[in-house]
Amino acid sequence: MIFFAIYSIVCAICVLQAQAWRLQPTEPFPPPVLSRNEPILQAAFRSIDISISEAGQSGPQLWKSNITSLSIAVTSSSQTLWTSSYTASVLGHYADSPPSNVSDGTYFRIASISKVFTVLVALIEQEAQNWTLKDPITKWVPELLQTANPHLVEWENISLESLASQLAGIVREYGQSDLIDPFEDRQYGFNNPVEVGFPPVDGDEIPPCGENRPGTRPCTRKGTFVIHESTSNRIAILICISLEILDGLITRPPLFEPNDRATYTNMNFVLLGFALEALSGQSYKEILDLKIFQPLGMERSRLTKPLDGQGVIPNATNDWNADIGTYGPTGGIYTTASDLMRLARAILNHELLNKSTTNAWFKPHSYSPSWSFAYGMPWEIFRSSDLLPDSNRIQTIITKAGGLRGYSSQLLLLPEYNMGIIVLVAGDGHALAWLREEILKAVVPAVDAIARQQVTERFSGTYASPDDTHMNSSISVEVQGSSALMLTSWISNGTDFLATYVKMSQQASGSPGRPGKVQLTPSGTNRGSSNGNVVWRAQFVADELPAAAGVIDMHLVTDVDTFTYAARSVEEFVFATDSGGIASEVHLPGLRITLAKQQQQQKPKKAGSDAWDRRMIWNLMKPLGL
Repeated sequence: MIFFAIYSIVCAICVLQAQAWRLQPTEPFPPPVLSRNEPILQAAFRSIDISISEAGQSGPQLWKSNITSLSIAVTSSSQTLWTSSYTASVLGHYADSPPSNVSDGTYFRIASISKVFTVLVALIEQEAQNWTLKDPITKWVPELLQTANPHLVEWENISLESLASQLAGIVREYGQSDLIDPFEDRQYGFNNPVEVGFPPVDGDEIPPCGENRPGTRPCTRKGTFVIHESTSNRIAILICISLEILDGLITRPPLFEPNDRATYTNMNFVLLGFALEALSGQSYKEILDLKIFQPLGMERSRLTKPLDGQGVIPNATNDWNADIGTYGPTGGIYTTASDLMRLARAILNHELLNKSTTNAWFKPHSYSPSWSFAYGMPWEIFRSSDLLPDSNRIQTIITKAGGLRGYSSQLLLLPEYNMGIIVLVAGDGHALAWLREEILKAVVPAVDAIARQQVTERFSGTYASPDDTHMNSSISVEVQGSSALMLTSWISNGTDFLATYVKMSQQASGSPGRPGKVQLTPSGTNRGSSNGNVVWRAQFVADELPAAAGVIDMHLVTDVDTFTYAARSVEEFVFATDSGGIASEVHLPGLRITLAKQQQQQKPKKAGSDAWDRRMIWNLMKPLGL
């Protein structure tokens, strides 16, 4: 617990010290094997529970805890690591069944996290070769070509991939969040838009559908819809509206040219949903059931409202009962923290997509105005150097957030650690950002420490050629702080090959004499038929930027195959490991030699023990002068 108590002090100084620290490549360790029984993880989770309890007792300073319910979960790729739930003392109106205490099985509206499901199905269909995301949307929704106005959207140049990655350049909404809506007006402090300067508009200019205005219904694509039903004689009055949402959409001008720059747009995923329905001949609800919910056993996930008592309804304006119609693919799903953990594990374990597709799925598609944020499909990808108190190493967090009235949610994936985090909020949305920060700042240092410890136990040590070969070749590797597995000694045929490699690397990078170290980076691949042959790659890493670093300085370009010797890589290190993952020897293809591990390291105390925690805290404090 000492570690977490001093974390805020250490982290406050991290940013000030970052420039003095060594430049560090990302993902220096293989994903750790995480267990809910790890003492350091248990300490992290206890600290979060304490923070939530204290925040709840502090009144409305952070958020309105009396009306806010929470469901939080952390999972590895194999098991649930932790869940925590909080039920507001004041709940909303429950019509069809009484409320119950919130748990990881309680339904929340997850809003735009629904986009992840839509893109996942699109990728599944691509792997099945039923379509390609390079297809133009007009192939599957030809009604978009009805516009003949060249000044409007170039629909034929917008692909399914453009839509999924927020690069279509089309309008954000149709029939939603319109200031003609009295509720939207009240959010911004006025009751009548005309009174604050908006002009009066004719009725035919107002979208005919939308979820918020009194007497309206959700937007639809086409068909026949009940808009009024007499309670006296049960006679339905029907109106047929054709291509409703598309008719509205094709009259709107673009925001940007296709694929020029990203902007957040819900309409992209409405169109993706239409395309999926055209491809499969099924409704979006049927598609989700068949492709995701049933295969993953997500029995508490749906597009239609569950019983009130199965979910949580906040005592605030909320969208629990809102039927959002064609907006289902962009924000319509009801689900639970437990089911979202199933989804996170399925993504991390490549259960519905192959590993190559998943790797590509996690990559950015466009930049944002912030250096630390990029758009994916449909991910919001963040990069932060502030999560480790003793390192400026950048972490990538793959996220998707969602929000409807009364509900805020976020799914966070950290592939570096094979870990997922779910935060679901019903009530005051200010709780979401605070919870996300508290969880990340407590959990990431803990799992990173576990990763370091596991690499130390599995790989650290000295490896040498057999005595009877008289070759006098060896390497020594060790984990140094939070940096990486470092190559601290490299002897080949009696020569200091580490010095030779460093000199060659400095010359190749155009910086002769620049100080640095040699780091081993896991490649994520295995060599040969055995999964026990684990491949790492050597990389020279400069200690810091040169004094004369310019506007463009390629100081951390990933280049782990700089040198070959007779067509074999000098930077490749293949560790042979046993069934427990412990290395017994290492093969260096470029030098044509296999080195045996000379001795087992004395097994350090397990992460989470008092002695181990005190040693780690001391190591974190020393670079900061504390």
